[in-house]
Amino acid sequence: MDDSLSYESFYQGAKKAAHKAMDDHGRPEYDEFALHAGVAVEKLAKAALAAKNPVYVAEIRSNSADMIMYLGGHVQLDEEKVRSVGATEAIKRLRKIGVLKVDPDLDLLIEMRNGAVHAAPDSTLAKGMISPLARTIETLLSDISRPLDDFWGRWTKAVKDAVDEQRDAVFQDVQLRISQARHRLEDRLEGLPLPKEIRFRPKMSGFSFFFVAGNPDGDGDIVSVTGGAGCPACGREAQVTVEPSSGKGAVAVALTCPWCQLHLNGPEEIEASNADLDISLEVAEAALYGDYD
Repeated sequence: MDDSLSYESFYQGAKKAAHKAMDDHGRPEYDEFALHAGVAVEKLAKAALAAKNPVYVAEIRSNSADMIMYLGGHVQLDEEKVRSVGATEAIKRLRKIGVLKVDPDLDLLIEMRNGAVHAAPDSTLAKGMISPLARTIETLLSDISRPLDDFWGRWTKAVKDAVDEQRDAVFQDVQLRISQARHRLEDRLEGLPLPKEIRFRPKMSGFSFFFVAGNPDGDGDIVSVTGGAGCPACGREAQVTVEPSSGKGAVAVALTCPWCQLHLNGPEEIEASNADLDISLEVAEAALYGDYD
């Protein structure tokens, strides 16, 4: 039998496509994401079928008997006669044997992958398909007893957050964007002749606070506080826009990292990022309002 129809080949193909999908989602190119996400689901679905019985991936056609015997290793077929099931049929078979449940979002993802539903590069509909992708992959990996982190690698945390029903949508979205920003910077630095301490341990961390709409003396001022936690994605110095709150207090309303290109808008997103701003912001406020020794 052709090795490309083996369980391991399907598994590795699914893993490769899934990582491409996550990279696409982070660029963002959501049409490409839908394509690679659908391929990942199709290949892992075939891996799950092949793990139970290789003949389960055979497409039912006029030469079905030949294909079944080919998958069983008893006959040879010309390459053009070798046919395996498509994504829709593979999912249908897995539902029939109780591995997958009916999931309209998964069906929509496969329709996008097949071109039956149009997905533009900036499609918000395709962007939201991250959850059915992560959910389906997790179910299939559990069925074939393969660990989540072995499949997802550096994307493991982001994928776990995407299917964490205990978290709200803002948290899930922000944590995914943090992972995407971190990996985007890693990919940019990969191969450059940089010392490890620069690539992995940033020399400058902390925050630059830009105060807006404050009192006339402070409006437009920039206060830089180094040594803090820094960008929640890469740990380098991030730029934070601050607006006044009650009294002489201040609230962070935007965070931008010029290194990894992470952009957070509004206090809710900043809070969901778990960015450690409190101490640095206190220092910045004290410096701005003249209370800093």
